[in-house]
Amino acid sequence: MLRQTPSLEATEAFLVAARTTSFRAGAAELALSPSAFSRRIQLLENFVGAPLFDRSGPNPRLTELGAGYLEEIAPALDIIRNATSRLRSREGVVRLTTSHSFAVSWLMPRLGALRELGVELELTIRQGLDGLREGQCDVAIMGGGEAPADFASEVLIELEAFVVSSRIMPGGAKPLRHIDDLAEHNLMSTSASPWLWSKWFEQVGTPSGSPKRGVTFPTLHALYEAAASGLGLALAVPLASERLLMDGRLARRFEFHAPIGQQYRLVYADRRRRRAGIDVFGNWLKREITESHQAFRDTISLPCT
Repeated sequence: MLRQTPSLEATEAFLVAARTTSFRAGAAELALSPSAFSRRIQLLENFVGAPLFDRSGPNPRLTELGAGYLEEIAPALDIIRNATSRLRSREGVVRLTTSHSFAVSWLMPRLGALRELGVELELTIRQGLDGLREGQCDVAIMGGGEAPADFASEVLIELEAFVVSSRIMPGGAKPLRHIDDLAEHNLMSTSASPWLWSKWFEQVGTPSGSPKRGVTFPTLHALYEAAASGLGLALAVPLASERLLMDGRLARRFEFHAPIGQQYRLVYADRRRRRAGIDVFGNWLKREITESHQAFRDTISLPCT
């Protein structure tokens, strides 16, 4: 029997190509090479027997036939996508998106306990809330200073910070006794929050000398690994720094700690309807974070090394 419909892979490539600026951009969105992406478009054109894109210009444009085809099939693909999303959103499955640092440093070691509660987590490592906007996830855990305007959310924890380094002070330096001592060290940060030290200094006071700005890292996970390796000083915040503090690879180096005006939030894709599995996950998450935050606070109460 002759096939009556094109492959979903080719159809998906066509839909992406129709709304992106170039085949190269479409290929990047689907994590394909440009040649593999183009082959999918060509397969679809061969199947329907008509050119769907005009390739005479610098970037392919929909032909008249292509525009008509898009108008007819796009709603059908939306129906398939939404039906699949509903099927995947089973009662005990929670689709979560969060950052690499939060997932690796704090969440993953706890997933076994969550499974024992009957919740299976489908985890997407991704910054921001695009996973919610595209219907791929049920909830997100995100850091930031403000609640997202387009989704319901709740604060999980208000973040505070203190100075940490490796167990041996970088370069064999003397212990930090005064705020001015920080000016002698490399103060490392992340590209997502280069202002973190400035926020912290607003709370505890500013060194009289200009602090040395150390390397900027892409994630908190990378930052804390660098600090534990003796490359400079970092500001430890709850949750993301927990594993290295508990293992003794990071040590608190300065008596002051201060809030930084940031939170971790749990963000919901649906403002109205929450499945039981999402509620179980949310309650579990809050309990675990409360316990972790207490451990972080206990570290603050110990003498600096």
